Amino acid sequence: MGIRGGSWNNESSNLRVSDRNNASWTNTNRNNNVGFRAVRTFLKNWRRLFRSGEVKTYKGLFEKIVSFENLLRAAKLAQRGKRMKIDVAKFNFGLESELLRLQDELKAQTYKPGNYRHFYVNDPKRRLISAAPYRDRIVHHAFCNIVDPIFDKTFICHSYACRLNKGTHRALDKCQSFIRANQYVLQCDISKYFFSINHQILLSIIVRKIKDKEVVRLTELIINSGANSTRGIPIGNLTSQFFANLYLNELDYFVKFDLKERYYLRYMDDFLIFGNDKKHLHKIKEEVRDFLGENLRLDLHLKKSIVYPVKSGVDFCGFRIFKDYRRLRKTNVRLFTKRMRKLRGLFRQGRIEMKDISHSLRCWIAHASYGNTYNLRKKMLEKLVFKASNDVSACNLRSFISD
Repeated sequence: MGIRGGSWNNESSNLRVSDRNNASWTNTNRNNNVGFRAVRTFLKNWRRLFRSGEVKTYKGLFEKIVSFENLLRAAKLAQRGKRMKIDVAKFNFGLESELLRLQDELKAQTYKPGNYRHFYVNDPKRRLISAAPYRDRIVHHAFCNIVDPIFDKTFICHSYACRLNKGTHRALDKCQSFIRANQYVLQCDISKYFFSINHQILLSIIVRKIKDKEVVRLTELIINSGANSTRGIPIGNLTSQFFANLYLNELDYFVKFDLKERYYLRYMDDFLIFGNDKKHLHKIKEEVRDFLGENLRLDLHLKKSIVYPVKSGVDFCGFRIFKDYRRLRKTNVRLFTKRMRKLRGLFRQGRIEMKDISHSLRCWIAHASYGNTYNLRKKMLEKLVFKASNDVSACNLRSFISD
């Protein structure tokens, strides 16, 4: 039997808008909404059980992870957009035998991750990216195919990073709806988040639900594959995105159920808490800082964790968001200009085709169009002209403006 709430529009309840503040309405409402109290009690108990490890646990997952069907699916996911790279093409040349060999190593527990390839990107700040070998990326996908859905069901609905049917655009929509309902926002950022994740704490979170010893061993092997064996996970792995999201799920539960903050959302390590009481948000900031330090060994970024009025715009997910409109972040515009300059040079040298430029442009336009950016897009695209060295004709981008 499902849980049902009381009726808000029922003749027998004798409810009227004018009676909202009356004791008679309060008593009637209390009697007719037992279901809502039951839901709150259920969530409170479920949170307690989840943290104590008494919720449903999973065994027998390892056979699903190392099954040939799952490894083949993982290989197809790992090679997206990279089939022409040397290591991928070499692996795919003997795909079946390579997957069977990888499967045997995983089953015999002789599998060991390879060496990472390290490089820096400026997007917009300088970040160290660690790229795992292709066969390791297959293992990462195989792991996430089975383990990720188990934990995803426990995530709150307002966690938007690296999740199916979530993402930046839905996070932007929810952020704007929260802006319309509140006067202030507490915006927080965690200092050096990926490099600060504690391995022991992360593993303890995972083993609450995963009781399969082989899966736990594989998890520990992936977590410790980076340069530091006690803390930090490499930026660039699919598993790192999953681990990072899972790690801060502890914070989500603390804010939503312990602090009981209604207007809260998170995109990876950037999170927002909205409210109408500035002093209350400062108090929440201190409680969040203490929780992160004591339970997750993380530190808030002092300069980026601030309380301010929403009317000045909230900088989130690449946009500056206001009550009725959104502006694209200036750093995003600079990065786009820099990338187009690079693509123009490659096109002039004949190293790429116009279809490659078209794909990159459409991706940026799709993202930028989620804000009020028509005039910006028109101005920037009208300036772009691509011309090959052996061709007197030039290709402008007016056809993209209407997109």
